[in-house]
Amino acid sequence: MDPLLKDKTVLITGGTSQLGRIFVAKAVQNGARVFFTYFRSATVAQALEKIGAKGYALDLADVQTMEAFAASFQKKTEQLDVLIHNAATTADSLIEQMSEKDWDRVISVNLKAPFYLTRQLLPLLLRKQPSKVFMMVSRAGLSGLYGAANYAASKGGLIAMTKTLAKELGRKKILVNAINPGFMKASMTAGVPESVLQKNLNESPLKSFSDPEEVADFMVYLSSGLMRQVTGQVFHFESRPL
Repeated sequence: MDPLLKDKTVLITGGTSQLGRIFVAKAVQNGARVFFTYFRSATVAQALEKIGAKGYALDLADVQTMEAFAASFQKKTEQLDVLIHNAATTADSLIEQMSEKDWDRVISVNLKAPFYLTRQLLPLLLRKQPSKVFMMVSRAGLSGLYGAANYAASKGGLIAMTKTLAKELGRKKILVNAINPGFMKASMTAGVPESVLQKNLNESPLKSFSDPEEVADFMVYLSSGLMRQVTGQVFHFESRPL
């Protein structure tokens, strides 16, 4: 049996995050040619390159840097089968204390960058159908998140953009879906108070956090040729009711 992602080219932003690096490793194992972006985690990036992936240091809040990356990337690859917008940042505070700088950076990285890179890399996505775009979203985009209006707004915007791009790009045979990986322990949640972690556990019917290994396996499946006619959906990987 051929690997699930044989002959596919995959680009994932935020490839050195906990979920990102697990997916990169599984995608390589499943036969994909994998590219990823990262911000500061050079050591993790080097480890991923040793297993066959190719990393690019990239500040997703800087349009000029993204423009240069997109131009370079299009010269180095003939097609793009799967584009995954996984990178995200946070700058939490109550709205009355939130600076415009913190608002702008979170919106730029989490929402503007997916718009910009999808638009710039569209020529590659059009070269082989069906191609796929995935937005990594959050429960916060549906129900809000106390003390994180910028993050919640960015994820809500991604959900809306997913549904809109699915309508716009469906006729071009590009599938656009979103994945809510659920609440998992990662660097982004490292500063979350223990009381909040416990609250999430208490609200879970399974009394567990999301497993990044399982989420990454699901991402591999969705990226494969086994999923060919699903678009405009949000896949909720939640262990508790929404």
